[in-house]
Amino acid sequence: MNAYPVPSLNPWFPPAATDAPAPRPLRAIGVIGTGRTATGIAHWCAVRGFGVILQDNEPAALTRAVEVIRGLFREMEARNEITHAAAHKAMGGIGITTGLEDMEFCDMLVDTLLEDAETKRTRFTELARVMPPESILAAGASVAGLEELVAVTATPERLIGLQFFDPVHESTQVQVVIGSRTARATAESVLGFIAALDKRAMLQGAPRPPA
Repeated sequence: MNAYPVPSLNPWFPPAATDAPAPRPLRAIGVIGTGRTATGIAHWCAVRGFGVILQDNEPAALTRAVEVIRGLFREMEARNEITHAAAHKAMGGIGITTGLEDMEFCDMLVDTLLEDAETKRTRFTELARVMPPESILAAGASVAGLEELVAVTATPERLIGLQFFDPVHESTQVQVVIGSRTARATAESVLGFIAALDKRAMLQGAPRPPA
């Protein structure tokens, strides 16, 4: 059971209708990048039962990332936080790829790379092309940075900001940025995902008047 309350989305959206469908559960998570935060996200998502695809353009970086994740599982085993069998099963749920096209199998994409705005816009243009329209695109971005991606995303209602904190397995919080075009259904699915990770969602974004 999640130890943290799920925050209300009412400052950003009209109250949900009583007959509104339940948020779509997320099962497969794509992670772009192989830095400490990216490997931490992949590890913790796998611990909590999610399938993971880790993407980087460099095969050597992916090889190093896999070893880092294995090390995180070994540390959990040493602290008796997970059995060897459970760690082996979770590790088996993590795939790696050098191609963005493989992200089409993910319910949500989490981009952890920090670079110039033009590079990020180019990547999100490609992701919006290859990923199914119902998938969620999560950028590690501020409110202003997220708004820069709206113009290059054909379906900006699935765009949201998501910032994890290092070390991911120890941090209790995840920052969620609600964009000007983010749909309530997108935000609800992301809040459900964060709850499944047993973390507290901290919401940010300019409040929008009720429709």
